Amino acid sequence: MKPGNKILWEIPIFAKLSEDELGMIKEIAAIKRFQKDRIIFLEGDEFTGFFIILNGSVKVYKLSADGEETVLHILKSYRSFAEAPVFTGTGVYPACAQTIEDSSLFYIPAVEFKQLMTKSPSLAIKVSEAFALRLMELNESFAQLSVSVDGRLARYIIGEISSNGSINRTEPFFVLPVSKKDLAAQLGIAVETLSRALRRLKDRRVIRECSKKMFVLNLRLLKEISR
Repeated sequence: MKPGNKILWEIPIFAKLSEDELGMIKEIAAIKRFQKDRIIFLEGDEFTGFFIILNGSVKVYKLSADGEETVLHILKSYRSFAEAPVFTGTGVYPACAQTIEDSSLFYIPAVEFKQLMTKSPSLAIKVSEAFALRLMELNESFAQLSVSVDGRLARYIIGEISSNGSINRTEPFFVLPVSKKDLAAQLGIAVETLSRALRRLKDRRVIRECSKKMFVLNLRLLKEISR
């Protein structure tokens, strides 16, 4: 069963499309379900199309020659990934992707999507504009690498409690969606460095941790640290 237009409008690259344009997207798309820890594609695989997460979460990463993994993004519902080759013309996936939990993905085949953009210039312009905004977001995420380790961690925590809607609770919280090794890679730091940063936030009574749940005790101070 294809997702309704209300869900598709939640997806940034489709946010400005009309109902007719969304209908054209749904005609060519398919839903693919992957169990936890399944490889979706590997870097260098032939590019066949891109994906949007309907539910679940996906890790996008690169592997070094010796098998060392560098996490580029941890993506959740309504985020798209692997769309770059549609616009760059490269014929392969530029990174690897793997599910972190059981996930349902909206798959859009590249050939049919390009045909749609040729057929509908309006659709092409709207999607291209949204893709440009996505690139700006990625550039901002790289710029965050100049922020202190504690600041990066604070920004990550604020992002999580903002996205799950708990930020206005007395004690905002989120469930850590990835291992601390993957989180450290996403933040661009070593696992040991992440552990020390977490310890500093706990010692300052900014956060507390219970199993995989992280609770914010002092949101005001957390925001100050994130700057």
